[in-house]
Order: sequence, then C-alpha cells, then structure tokens
Amino acid sequence: MDMDKLKQWLEVAQNMQGGDFWKNIFEQDFAKQFMNDPSFKSPIYGNGEKNMREDKNSRTFPSIDILEGEEEVMVLIELPGVRKENIELGLNGDILTIKGTALPIHPNLKIAYSERFYGEFQRQIKIPDQISPSEINAKFWNGILFVSYQRKMEKGEIIPID
Repeated sequence: MDMDKLKQWLEVAQNMQGGDFWKNIFEQDFAKQFMNDPSFKSPIYGNGEKNMREDKNSRTFPSIDILEGEEEVMVLIELPGVRKENIELGLNGDILTIKGTALPIHPNLKIAYSERFYGEFQRQIKIPDQISPSEINAKFWNGILFVSYQRKMEKGEIIPID
C-alpha cells in the first residue's frame, strides 16, 4: 500500500468520526465511567484464574508493521490502551527502540481473565536505513504510534571520462 494512500485513509477515518469520539474511546476517565456503569455486565471465565492464556508471554509486544516506499518508510506500532506519556522512543543507528508501560485501565479491580499485556515493555526494531533522530517524525493517534522518515535519495556524482 502506498504511503500517501495510507495517510489519506487515516485522515478520512478521522474526519468521518469527527469531534472527540476517538479521543474519548482511549481516555482513561471514559473507560472508568464505562466500567462503573451498572448496566455493564462482565463475563465470568473459568475458575477465576488471573490469566487463562498460557502463551501470553510468548507474544511480542507491541505488534508492528514496517511499510517501505521509495521515498518514505513508516513503522506502525500498536499500543492499545497505552498513554502517550508512558512511551519512550529512541534511535541508535538503524535500531529504533520503543519502551514504556502498559497500565491496567481499572487498577482497583482484580483481573478475573486477561489476554491483554500489562507492565513494562521494550522492543527494538531494525529499520531499513541509517538516519539521525532529527529526521524521524512520530505521531501517536488512536492507540498507534506512527514513526516515519523520508528516505535520502542519494545520487552519485557524475564522473567525467577523458
């Protein structure tokens, strides 16, 4: 998929929803209000174990996509429920490092069942080019961190032949 088409799709999606719809979905206060609503019924799973997924720790968090174009590279990093303030992004050569903390939405309740990741995380991602940190653009929107940069279009010098 072309980077411009992806950007256009994201803009269309944002414009269609409008207002604060997406912002409210991921705000912690909105989630607390939803969880405290008496009409909300939480399903009961199994015998009350905290986590019934045996392979939970075998999954890599966060999930990523790397999209490459001739002029741009974009890394999409899924961070559901993670607040921007709890994310740190760094670059060393061609290694992009994302680290942070995924906090429970409602920390005062006991988790009866969970498939989501909670806790500290760190992931290193090899990007296809050597760039400097000043060349990177990062935007956090709708639970996804968009990290992009323009590729350098290096054209070699023409050498005259005698």
